[in-house]
This record gives sequence, C-alpha cells and structure tokens, in this order.
Amino acid sequence: MAKKHLCLFLLLLTGICCAPSVMAQQDTTSLADTTRKHRHFTKKDYIPKFTATVLGRYELNTNNWGQHFELRHTRIGVYGSVHPCFSYMALVDLTFGGKFSPVAIFAQYKPVKGLSFLIGYDKMPFSNENLLSPYQYYFSDKSFLTQKITAWSDVGGVVCYEWDKVVPFTLKAGVFNSAGFSKQGQFQKRLNYVARGTFQFFKGFSLSLNYAAVIPETLRMHVMDAGVAYDYRNLHLESEYICKLYDGPGMTATHAVYGFAYYKFNIAKRALSNIALSLRYDAITPNCNGILNDLGHYTYDAFCQRITTGLTLIFIEKPVRAGIRFDYEKFFFHKNVPNDKDRLICELIVHL
Repeated sequence: MAKKHLCLFLLLLTGICCAPSVMAQQDTTSLADTTRKHRHFTKKDYIPKFTATVLGRYELNTNNWGQHFELRHTRIGVYGSVHPCFSYMALVDLTFGGKFSPVAIFAQYKPVKGLSFLIGYDKMPFSNENLLSPYQYYFSDKSFLTQKITAWSDVGGVVCYEWDKVVPFTLKAGVFNSAGFSKQGQFQKRLNYVARGTFQFFKGFSLSLNYAAVIPETLRMHVMDAGVAYDYRNLHLESEYICKLYDGPGMTATHAVYGFAYYKFNIAKRALSNIALSLRYDAITPNCNGILNDLGHYTYDAFCQRITTGLTLIFIEKPVRAGIRFDYEKFFFHKNVPNDKDRLICELIVHL
C-alpha cells in the first residue's frame, strides 16, 4: 500500500514539474523571461519583516451559562528573503491550545517564475478554510470539516507550480512525516501524501480539488475534498465538501460539508471601516481520528450540525487589521445526544 501512495505522489510530482515546459509550448514566454532577475532585488528586500496576530475572546455557553476568557491565538513571526530565489518564514503561536506550538517554519526555493520548492514545518496544502490565517477567518470557530478532519501540520516538502495565463491555476503536491514535530528526527516508513489544485475559470470564481492519504498512527485514511468560492463586490460565498475513507475493515466513511455567505457593508468612517454580516451551515457525520483509545479501539464522534450567525466590526482592514466579532453558534445532535455546546462569542482581532 505504501508503494501505491508513493507512486501516486511521484506521478503528481512529475506532472507539476513538467507543467512549466508544457505551458511554455502554449505561450511565447521563454525560460529566460521567467527566471528571477537579480537586478530587481534591492537591499530593502533583505530586511526581515515581522508579523503578529492576537485573537482574544469571551465565550458564554447558553445551555449551562458557563463562561470563560481565552487567548485563542498569539502568533509572532518573521519572514523575508536572503536571495532572489530563496526565502524563509518562522511563525509560532504562544497560546494555541494553551501551549507554545510551531505554525510555519520553512525555507523556500523559487528557481523560475511560478515554480517553488518548500521544506520545513507547515500546514499540509489541503482545503480552503484550513489554509487561512486566524485574522482571515470569516467566523470565530472554523467549520467541523477543518476542526476535525483537515487540521494537519508536520515536517515535509512541497512542490508548487502557479500559472497566471488564460485560466489561472495552482498545483501543489507534498509529502510529510506522520509522527509530529517533536519526532521529526526519527526515520519513518509511513508518510502522509497530499495534492491540491485550485483553478479560476472566471473572475471571482475559484474551484479547489484536494486529495490526501494520511496515517496518524497505524490506520491509513484517504481524504477527498472539493471546494468552491465566489466573490462579487462585497459578497463572498463559499462551500466545501469532504469524504474520508478508512483502510480499516468495516469502518464507515465520514462526510462533512459547510456553506456560508459573508456580506460587507462599507462604512468608510474615521472610526469604522466596514461592518460584515455572516451566516454559515456546517455538518459532519460520525468521524474517527485514526487514533486508538486506551482499550485499543477506534472510536467515532457523534453526528453533528451547526448554524452560525455573525456580526463583525472592522475598524482597520489594510495594511493592518483590527476588529470585533460577535458570533452565535447553535448545535444540533441526534435525540439521544445531549446538547451542551450552544455559545455566544465575542472576539477581538488584531493583526499586523
């Protein structure tokens, strides 16, 4: 089975690496035109750039009236270039899950326009919502699809090719460790494989197709995903569907979906930039995380649905971002599962 996944990954890698030459036959752009020219690289480009994001929230459980404050994210990082073809990033989160954790630590090589190679610790390139930074979220909490299935990060390598002619697209293929950041020095026989393609067929519309073969412990899981997004003026529409299959005998596939609308009203006042209203539906069927419990069995989470409504006040949007978000989440379970998760969230967002 491992050889099968390795062959599939190598096939995807070959296709991406061949894409520049194939596209060159369809366009008059030569290799000399796509090579990064050193003369455009100034001393200013060598200066490291810094970034920081803080998301603090207050939550009120409307089922039992419990409440708490939380530092959801406290991210700091540095990124930049040391050469026209070489760049880097080091981004960490000081409080996610109540502990210090790496987010993205990698080096990247871009030999020609559109083609890049990355090695380091990063999110696996899979799913639309999963790849957003916290300050880009449309809601305080990510969908079930992202929270329970696609939140994968590890040390690995990614090859990427971007094309901006006629029908712009981006292709990515990656292979990652499966043991986590703290065990990256160990030799591993079971790896994670991922491939992603995004396509813009017309202005404002994008389609993404994703595939991953991941193995958190001993159970291999195959995950297929398709997402669409459409932007028209101040309206953003987005939906995504995922199907997860298990190699284990008799295990039931998991399905998850989300869809939402986000509309922004331009205020353009000195104290307030805009106000956004949002509405989302998401659901997930019983899901297994692929990790054995203390009894040596795989367990499934309960089927769940949720409706989220939101109001976001954005005081500054560019080049930095500052805002306040109010969300209400209503959960729906089967009759035999108690609901104690309904919540009201107030969140402060600061990013630079």
